Amino acid sequence: MKTLMLLSLLWTVPVQAQPLSPQATAAAQADEDDELGPALVDLHASTRPFTLSPGADERYDRGIARMYRLEFDKAEEDFKEIVRLSPASPAGYFALAALSWWRYSQNFDMQGSDKAIQEEFIANSDKVIDLSKRMVKEERDLDQAYFFMGSAYGLQGRWYAVQRSWWRAYTHGRKGRKFLKKCVEVNPAVYDAYAGLGIFDYYAATLPGALGLGAKLFVGGDRRRGMEYVRLAKEKGRFFKIEARFFLIEIYSMHEKDFKAAYAETGELRALDPTNMLFRVGEIMTHMQAKDWQAVLDESEAFLGAWQVKQQKGLETQLAMIYLSAGDALIALKRYEEAAAWLTTGIEKTGYPEKGWVTYCYLRRAQALDLLGRRAEALADYKTAAARPNFWDSKKYAKAGLKKTPDYKEVYRQMTVD
Repeated sequence: MKTLMLLSLLWTVPVQAQPLSPQATAAAQADEDDELGPALVDLHASTRPFTLSPGADERYDRGIARMYRLEFDKAEEDFKEIVRLSPASPAGYFALAALSWWRYSQNFDMQGSDKAIQEEFIANSDKVIDLSKRMVKEERDLDQAYFFMGSAYGLQGRWYAVQRSWWRAYTHGRKGRKFLKKCVEVNPAVYDAYAGLGIFDYYAATLPGALGLGAKLFVGGDRRRGMEYVRLAKEKGRFFKIEARFFLIEIYSMHEKDFKAAYAETGELRALDPTNMLFRVGEIMTHMQAKDWQAVLDESEAFLGAWQVKQQKGLETQLAMIYLSAGDALIALKRYEEAAAWLTTGIEKTGYPEKGWVTYCYLRRAQALDLLGRRAEALADYKTAAARPNFWDSKKYAKAGLKKTPDYKEVYRQMTVD
């Protein structure tokens, strides 16, 4: 199974790329802004701190903290108040667009869900771009105008990547990088802008080989510089330090395989808000990437124990993923009976049976039963998984299981493929 962090939808999604059309490839090659070099800082540029307006900074901080705790309704109140107080500023609309992204992330494993959230996201992010363009035309607060315009285009690029709309993802991502570069040229003290610059730079260097994209599509990225930019945003950013830390965790665990660094980041993230259980999910997924199966099991058990004491609203939709993670770990440890029991709980105890996580609980339970020699029971689960909407190649693997009993090596391969 592709081990993607729940947090990360929030960030990027590893998927198989589709071939680009000749027109798209030609347009990419004709792009005059191919180079992704460091931003050129004007010696006369402003270095004023990145602040919004009286009252807005505090609401932004509070709203972001609530968003990371999945307290979406409360966060929305804070962000809408920013819009009310400063209707000509893109800041509040960008926060609302980011909130839509996080809301969507809770159900990314359900195809065709949350159409209303998608419409809300597009409307708010387009509003950010329109207001930012007006600020540029009026030559007003250019650092903020370029920052929010670039961030909105970048966020739209990530949205289209999730939809596998690759050309849109690429064009919006490049526009985002273009305006973020303008932002730091105007004011290099807007350290939050380096998160977007670093993310594009890093993935421009690493994704083409992984996805088989044309050589001139995400051309010119610099992996190390991208990481340095994201670290800079994490250390000196004003509003998006946690966002930058999320990306560092993904980069270290999924791409660099530097698990020591990834664990350092997850530990610091948890220390910021020890009661935020979403941050614990990120640690479980990091253990999954490291193939530290006993730690996956231990942390899943600890998570569910803490959940019994106090539940965090918003995370209830992801509980099946915790049971699935524990089930995967137990299969990897060849404790198949226990794995089947955990996966059964993930199926039966969820309040959201339509989730893709539940589909994988059926699939993985079928495989555990097969490894136990209980073929008849396994076939029933394969049929159920095959009949459900596809999630991360679930149909392919379920149909393969119906035809032939997989061995341990094949099941392990499916659990650990990126």
